[in-house]
Amino acid sequence: MLILFTIFVIIFTALPAQACMTILVGKKASSTGEVLVAHNEDAPGNFLMQTHIVKKTNRSLNSKLKLESDLAELDLPIETAKLFWSEARTVNQKPSASAFCDLFVNSNGVAICSNNCAESIEDNPELNNGGIGYGFRRLIAEQAVNASHAVKVASQLIEKYGYASSGRSYAFADKDEIWVMQIVNGKHYAVQKVPDDQVAVIPNHYTIHEPFKNAPGCADVIEYAKKRNWFQGFESDFDFADVYEEKNSKFLEKNIYRHVRTLEILLEKNLDSLLTKKIPFSVKPSRKVSIATLKKILRFHFENTAQDIYNGNSPHNAKPLTVCNSETLESTIIEFHDNPSGIVLRRALGEPCLGIYMPWYLGIENLPAGYESMNPDEALITHFKTSESEFEYSEKNIWFKIREIQKSVEADYSEKAPKVRSIIKSVEDRLERELSMMNMQIMPRLETDPENMTAMMEGAVKTWAVSVETGLKHIISELNIKLPELKSEFQFDDDVNA
Repeated sequence: MLILFTIFVIIFTALPAQACMTILVGKKASSTGEVLVAHNEDAPGNFLMQTHIVKKTNRSLNSKLKLESDLAELDLPIETAKLFWSEARTVNQKPSASAFCDLFVNSNGVAICSNNCAESIEDNPELNNGGIGYGFRRLIAEQAVNASHAVKVASQLIEKYGYASSGRSYAFADKDEIWVMQIVNGKHYAVQKVPDDQVAVIPNHYTIHEPFKNAPGCADVIEYAKKRNWFQGFESDFDFADVYEEKNSKFLEKNIYRHVRTLEILLEKNLDSLLTKKIPFSVKPSRKVSIATLKKILRFHFENTAQDIYNGNSPHNAKPLTVCNSETLESTIIEFHDNPSGIVLRRALGEPCLGIYMPWYLGIENLPAGYESMNPDEALITHFKTSESEFEYSEKNIWFKIREIQKSVEADYSEKAPKVRSIIKSVEDRLERELSMMNMQIMPRLETDPENMTAMMEGAVKTWAVSVETGLKHIISELNIKLPELKSEFQFDDDVNA
């Protein structure tokens, strides 16, 4: 039995992330008046989530880095922005399993996340020295000064190296706008902007139909499709998603239900008619989209729809795939601000329906205890060279405790899940009240007193980390969860901001 389980893990966890979900909210469609990005990062297998703050740096001229053995050696920029980096590490798996999971927000206020786009039609990609994969988002994050500049940097990287994956959707966002770039294997892609008063929903299929005419690559993507005999119509009839998505990848249940049912929440009406039709790239929501609505979507299991068939049992491994599912590693909501330091990331580790959304200010310089087990330089160098010891249960990393709680709930979901959610709501309500009070003190003084405001933000984030830890202890006590034997003497202290 152990041998069979091991084979199962090796086969099924060697795949790249298949079920990520992103909701992109224009600033005029948002109840906060700010751009909002909501993202669930999904990948199958044994993962460890780490958080890093990467300092600004100046490299020597002609610096290079080879991240993946079979892909290109990358030319590195000389000057880089500071990065908030959420890293997904995995063990005993092919590089593709952790090559496309990480999320970045840089000190210029540019956020980057991505979604797998299933299979593209491309069967003869142009790649230089293997192309670029994991380093793509990292190099963009290091350089981008705003979202449109991120598109420019991305297009230059694709032209230089070629993209080494079948297909992927990238979201680049800042305080003013959101751009989506959807790439196929090689050197072809489409770009579209999310209108300020609309919301774009991206599961794991292509969603751009009419590429932005003035964006890089638009003419080339049509010309190439004609050359390959994939499209022979007029330019006005060109539909990128329809042409470039492999026919067996279209209208998959795991994508179409997450897409349509999420739009139903935003539009507040039944959209069964879209289950077999072209879905618009973006929509104008029936009301302004709030943080609470985004939490609801990222925790969505198709409640009150025809796909709600769980009868109190766990929906996380069900088909069709739900938004919150067993492969969800982290859930993030990014609320932008005029001053990048004031950007707030709300993050729940693991399955968000069983996790606590904790606020993080982008402007902090140091992390609270429990979220990083190695420095950023070591993490980058060893991202594809992890050791099995990293994945052993340790009290030092809050990730393991959260995963143990979620594992325990899955074993008796109908009984335990409501209790956990009650505790989570109590903790989150308090965190949101405290965040609102901190914002009133910090935001007006970010420009004039940055040093003291950074200290205040760090103190707040450390306090919130203790609140989350206290909430987890409450859940463990309430559910009588037995944690694995500790590998370390490290203990969290509820009364000390470690």
